[in-house]
Amino acid sequence: MKSEDGIRILRDIHAVPEGSSCAMIIRHADRGGELGQIVRNDEGLNETGIRRARELGSRLTRFNMLKAFSSPVGRCVDTAKLISEGFGQGIVPERTELLGMSAPFMVDTKRAYDKMRELGLIGFVDLYVNDKIDRSIALPCGQGMKMLLSYAIEKIKDMDNGLGLFITHDMIITPPMAYYFGYDFRTKGLVPFLDGIILYRTDNGLVARYDGREIPVSEEGTPLEKWGSVP
Repeated sequence: MKSEDGIRILRDIHAVPEGSSCAMIIRHADRGGELGQIVRNDEGLNETGIRRARELGSRLTRFNMLKAFSSPVGRCVDTAKLISEGFGQGIVPERTELLGMSAPFMVDTKRAYDKMRELGLIGFVDLYVNDKIDRSIALPCGQGMKMLLSYAIEKIKDMDNGLGLFITHDMIITPPMAYYFGYDFRTKGLVPFLDGIILYRTDNGLVARYDGREIPVSEEGTPLEKWGSVP
């Protein structure tokens, strides 16, 4: 890859203050299988995904250390491993259901998948960000975002100029990006591979950032503002 332009989130990383630790919550690298569709858990990364994950890791060496966490699904675990290899550490990520499709805010995973098949993934996100998914299926988008951010805050709190890497799925990261940052999923589709949000501390406190847009975050992980959802 000749330029970092192919991995958008690197442009947000440049905003992290020198010496500050950062959490990067992103979708896994490029996979096989049809895009915009539910795929099997055993669908692995393709050649492009392997290359880009290593490339991303090689561009994160401004940080002194790396911790990695991922969904238990193989393509997420492999993404974390490859990024850490590119970084120069080669660590095995800690696997957690919080970053998977059985996350606590997905109250009934089976019914959630049934709804996704009925509506399509974009249709599901559309209802979810507008709080029109039955709460016996999924908790409100804001609660899911708080769970993700509070988990990330806890994991990076003792790091010194470190990076916490959190690898998840499109259907976990797309809704909060649409809800809080106005990510236009109807035009752009689900969040691209290796894209997502970062969380870091400034002189004014914690902020979450996507594509140059920042929102303040409480120490407990609650987003305190939003740019506005896609209407």
